[in-house]
Amino acid sequence: MLNGTVATVARRGICLAIVWAAVALVCAQWSPALAGTWKGKVSDVGGVKTVANPAVAMEPPVTVKLEHLWTVGGDTEDEDEFFGVIADIEIDNSGNVYLLDSQLAEVKIYTKDGELIRTIGREGEGPGEFRLPNAMFFTKEGNIAVLQTVPGKIVLLTPDGKPAGDFPLPQPADGGFQILGGGQARAGNIVLFLGRTAFQAGEGKWSRSDFLVSVDTKGTQLSQYAAKTKTIVMADATLRFSDWDTFERRWELGPDGKVYACESYPNYEITVFNKAGAVEKKITREYGHQALGAKEKDMLKRIMDFSAQQIPGCKVVIDDNAKDIESIHVRDDGNIWVLTSTGARTKPAGSLGVFDVLNPEGQYVKAVTLMGEGDPLSDLYLLVKNRLYVVTDFLQAAMAAQGMQGAVGEEEEAEPMAVRCFKLEGDLLSAR
Repeated sequence: MLNGTVATVARRGICLAIVWAAVALVCAQWSPALAGTWKGKVSDVGGVKTVANPAVAMEPPVTVKLEHLWTVGGDTEDEDEFFGVIADIEIDNSGNVYLLDSQLAEVKIYTKDGELIRTIGREGEGPGEFRLPNAMFFTKEGNIAVLQTVPGKIVLLTPDGKPAGDFPLPQPADGGFQILGGGQARAGNIVLFLGRTAFQAGEGKWSRSDFLVSVDTKGTQLSQYAAKTKTIVMADATLRFSDWDTFERRWELGPDGKVYACESYPNYEITVFNKAGAVEKKITREYGHQALGAKEKDMLKRIMDFSAQQIPGCKVVIDDNAKDIESIHVRDDGNIWVLTSTGARTKPAGSLGVFDVLNPEGQYVKAVTLMGEGDPLSDLYLLVKNRLYVVTDFLQAAMAAQGMQGAVGEEEEAEPMAVRCFKLEGDLLSAR
């Protein structure tokens, strides 16, 4: 937790990434005639435009069955389909699918139909090498930028795997330790999640500052977005889960280059920053908090206890409620998809979850239930362009890779990790 492993380890188990989905068969009736009028309110709150949504959506809810396209990995004897921990997925302009394996430190490239093309990258510290990567994106030159968490750096590879140099990072003014927790590139904007640590020996304090920044290809910081600093007083150390589960995996770079971030742990609130770093608006919704069950609280307690071992006498506090927003994604049409705590925990049987769909203005249009195989509290959901990917048993595999076996309470050996690909198209998934 203190060295940045929360993002890598619990990416949407503690903070599961988001899913969008969809297409094909509609299981619930819907027609444009049923569309209603938005009953929210737009106002100025503390100098910030705030779009306040009511609890009820404009339109009736819909249920959509996903079309399964292919699966790789899982229970197979094909060595080319063995995965460690898939941490990120990207698609190039030809439709080829890139799977970033954090544990094996490599990128597997597949066709759009799930056929393996090649494997690139490897573990190490030399040219084109990296350790425990957590994310990747494409540069404007068509190279793959692979993000290493600790020590933070970005390694560039050509699509055929040749080293293409390093991508410079903004450096701390005091030369301190820096963590790279993720990054995205979209609409000409490159945004990184950086964490910097500091220890004030004289005061007996340790702190970590997390923030989102926009950078250019020379590593110069252009803008700053969301930011948060956490401090531990060593004489009376306390780790509260909600303090450490930040916006690290609950932010998105939109198709317009704007940044969407969930800065509040407990509340349904999304802050939208323009490319220059100014707050453009906040989006909220009337929402009742979802209580954490005893089993989930126990799992989180064991995860935090693992991190607290680094601090003598450290106390661990787990909040009673889950965060309102588990994950968000901003689709190419500008619609905002939100996986809520309730949508993840009380989902209908046979579904991936229930998602709020907001239009580009931030108005809550409808709730969409996605039918398919997946669990947002244990699997990793990734939406990339017009596809939805489910990385199975992500939480358990990530914990094991970090030496935290047993933290999620598994009683049986985990099934081999698989990646399922679903189609992501259909008018019913849009917000009119």
